Amino acid sequence: MNIIIKILKRKKGITLIEIIIGSLLFALVAVTVTTVLTPMLMTFSIANDLAEYNLLLDNIGNQIAGDMSQASEINFTGDTLIINTSSGEIIYSTTDGLLVRSISGEPVNPVFAADLYKGKTVSFTVSGTSPNYTLHLTINPATGPGTTAAVITRDYAVQPLLLLS
Repeated sequence: MNIIIKILKRKKGITLIEIIIGSLLFALVAVTVTTVLTPMLMTFSIANDLAEYNLLLDNIGNQIAGDMSQASEINFTGDTLIINTSSGEIIYSTTDGLLVRSISGEPVNPVFAADLYKGKTVSFTVSGTSPNYTLHLTINPATGPGTTAAVITRDYAVQPLLLLS
């Protein structure tokens, strides 16, 4: 208890020079940390965007290619892909950059919820002739501040099983 009383009774304080030097040292450390972290955060942001693009492309590509592999007939006109299967007709198209799907006259539903796209848009084309088709998927970047601009395209080779015979 006596030590605390002695410390409280001391009249010594921090000088103005000590405060200025401490502030300068803190500013120097803060600038150094910011200089090191900024490129790392940008790299992380770009890698994260690419991972999201690839995940979206893989999910969409696998779904469409899976439906195409069961096709008895495939037609692509404009921005609409019509796949005739033994279980009915599957129609893929894009609406406002979102991929939508309809099965045998059912209501049109987005393949994925709009919030999963995070502002990105999807477009696709199909080329080739029976039985060798290529599905071309493209993800266009979200626009706005803080987004990294990159367009990613991926091709999927599809051979419908029913059309091979």
